[in-house]
Amino acid sequence: MKQRVLITGAAGTVGTTLWQAWEKQDIYTLTLMDINPIQNSNSRVVIANIKDYSEMKRLCRDQDVLVHLAYLHQSSPVNSPEDVNDIDASMNIFEAARENGIQKIVYASTNHVSGWNEKLSSPPRFSTGDQFRPDGWYGAMKGMAEIAGRYLVDAHNMRFISIRIGSYNGTYEPNGIRHCSTLLTPRDCEQLFRLAIDYDGPVKYLITYGRSANSDGYQQSYLDISGAVDVLGYEPQDNLIKTHQHKYANSES
Repeated sequence: MKQRVLITGAAGTVGTTLWQAWEKQDIYTLTLMDINPIQNSNSRVVIANIKDYSEMKRLCRDQDVLVHLAYLHQSSPVNSPEDVNDIDASMNIFEAARENGIQKIVYASTNHVSGWNEKLSSPPRFSTGDQFRPDGWYGAMKGMAEIAGRYLVDAHNMRFISIRIGSYNGTYEPNGIRHCSTLLTPRDCEQLFRLAIDYDGPVKYLITYGRSANSDGYQQSYLDISGAVDVLGYEPQDNLIKTHQHKYANSES
């Protein structure tokens, strides 16, 4: 029986990559949710706002896995009394998932949870999943959601896998030399999220970075993917340091 997978933020760049691949593979029963229209999908599509708690509770019914990609963009955590920010919305949908018996959350986080490491040294300090050194409110709120995931695992025996995406532009071409270390390509993105959905091993809580192979034996990306490799069995296919970094050898980063 196919797993029933709810994807929030499914109209975004990452979401579109995932549902288009998974529809072709016919491996999940998908529900695609976004505030924006989603075109040319064969799956169930729901236009909704992650701020709406009652709607999120309804969407989480009869689902096996929540893939939470949606994000409320803002430069600070300050909001009006009647509004919610991204961490509020994430807490809402996490609780809606728990109330409806969803046992696994796959969360799209960001390298900005430890982005301060890039300010400390050049090349940047190596970033691992246990580090929380945000470089702004965006990274801080993503880190808060990861901490909430720790609670769900400990208190409710759920499974929480957070993928701190390095960079993603929906293509196989880096936008600059930094992307040669941080870029996650579409096929590697699809593989990594699919492995997270399918994983049923002993590890209940995992934070890993999301990037492609990006190493040449002498230079290693500063984003740690050992958890994805060792726990999930991730085998990235693309290596931007080998294939593209030479193009930027004499340019500014």
